Amino acid sequence: MTRKERAVTMHTAGSACSQAVFTVLAEDLGMSAPQAHRLAGGFGGGIGRMGLSCGAVTGGIMALSLALGASESADQETKLALYGVVADYIERLKAYKGTIECRALLDGADLWTQEGRDMVSTRHLADSVCNPMITRAVEEAERILREKGKLGV
Repeated sequence: MTRKERAVTMHTAGSACSQAVFTVLAEDLGMSAPQAHRLAGGFGGGIGRMGLSCGAVTGGIMALSLALGASESADQETKLALYGVVADYIERLKAYKGTIECRALLDGADLWTQEGRDMVSTRHLADSVCNPMITRAVEEAERILREKGKLGV
């Protein structure tokens, strides 16, 4: 099973988009799956169910940061290079769906309300919006990580 397929399977089983994307990538970057899953948990639902940045996107950003980020405050060159990579990643994902805002992607659903969660379920938005976004987020992160020599097949 590919990373993107594993991520969609995780999401379908109940993981947040952020957890699904970050976990499948983080495992190959040296972090344990349980650790990655816990770390990404707060980014679900557009960061704490607030409908902000899409969890698939933030999960990918976390993976890019894990692989390409600076490990010391003094390493400003690495930090700035990561910012460029993240900006490119976000632009590619914005181009895919027109936005990376969770609430906009989910047609205005407020995930804090039962009505909002019911709307996502009734309209099958997890299948039509979230899972395709998870797939694309993993694909784009994999592409970048391969280009940077941080990820194998």
